[in-house]
Amino acid sequence: MLESAIKAFAKSGYAGTSVEAVLKATGLSKPTLYYYFENKAGLYRAILAFAYDECHRLMEEGVARGGSGQQQLASLAEALFQFTCTHEDLMRLVLATIFAAPGEMPPKCIDPAKRRRNFELIERVIKLGQKSGDLSQDYTSIELTHGLMGAISHQVRSHLLDPGRALDRKCAERTVALFLDGGRK
Repeated sequence: MLESAIKAFAKSGYAGTSVEAVLKATGLSKPTLYYYFENKAGLYRAILAFAYDECHRLMEEGVARGGSGQQQLASLAEALFQFTCTHEDLMRLVLATIFAAPGEMPPKCIDPAKRRRNFELIERVIKLGQKSGDLSQDYTSIELTHGLMGAISHQVRSHLLDPGRALDRKCAERTVALFLDGGRK
């Protein structure tokens, strides 16, 4: 049901997707939609919550595979890349929501706690790298996390603009290595 709603929102954007279009795409009745999600905005929030939760789950799995800090960061990036490749429409919705002008999206679409949780997972791996001496302490863990997230996010956006660009383990490893080469002692 969420996949069908994602396709409807991806086709016309949040504002351009009517409740009727959502009902037609999902097969839900209006009472069912309102019972479970309150309204179209509630369904949209649930879709975004799924994106953040699933990304977090996959990143945690990547970190749990262990290895060096660099390998964990590459596994984390790879998890985000795989999510992007299998959920391109959803990633477009997430990015559209992030970059939307005020008033284009319903209020509180993105849960700040979920965004922060995903950020803190990456920061935790970076802090461990700093503690072990693999990463420079000339930069704060927050600065390094923002830098790495920027590099990963750029790869995701580039892939969405040109799906022929591979988002695979090699891309994840090279993205992390490129970032770390500037942050190593």
